[in-house]
Amino acid sequence: SVSSHKRDHHHINADAANSTHHDNKKPKSCKDDKEDDKRRDYWLYPNIQVRIISKKLAKGQYYKRKAIVRKVIDKYAARVEVLESSYKARDGGDVLEIDQDDLETVIPKEVGEKVRILNGTFRGRKARVVKLKKDKYRADLRISDG
Repeated sequence: SVSSHKRDHHHINADAANSTHHDNKKPKSCKDDKEDDKRRDYWLYPNIQVRIISKKLAKGQYYKRKAIVRKVIDKYAARVEVLESSYKARDGGDVLEIDQDDLETVIPKEVGEKVRILNGTFRGRKARVVKLKKDKYRADLRISDG
């Protein structure tokens, strides 16, 4: 069973998108070179909340279910613990090994929530949501750790 304090934490990629491809690399003269150099094609991080997006895994049994990353395996896969589907469901606790392509980040619902930056210069840093731009899958964050 997952302790209740873990359920209150949502995590978001700094750009909130799970894009793992760089098909549209910017020319070397762009300002964003430094940030671009820091981006990785992996984004998994221990103890973040994710959503399972594989319809094929266990015949869709876990599709759209939330889970906590318990261990990152070789950067691109994770051992996750599936969360209960509702407060009273008691259907959580399954542990799965799953590829990051079958997962997505969980976007915070409210300003003030704690997040972990998953890509770019500040990867791994904790932050708080200052402004949500849900329609653009973006958020303004304030770094909260040292």
